[in-house]
Amino acid sequence: MDIGNRGAGGERELSIARLWVEYAQELGPGETADVRLAPLSPERWRHLKCGDVIPMHEARPVAGTATVIEILPPHT
Repeated sequence: MDIGNRGAGGERELSIARLWVEYAQELGPGETADVRLAPLSPERWRHLKCGDVIPMHEARPVAGTATVIEILPPHT
């Protein structure tokens, strides 16, 4: 996902999160649903806030967008 992080040279860095769809077995093309993201590197995601819209990538181009509606602390 493109959450706004940049590399040392200013290039865009994509961040990885585990994703699952809430209350549905699958999500088809063009459909919307609530999803949960579990970042693999939570420290890289701390700048996000409710209302932020983030592009989601499976590859290029963008596969969808997500709007942050809730932020929970990582489980330790």
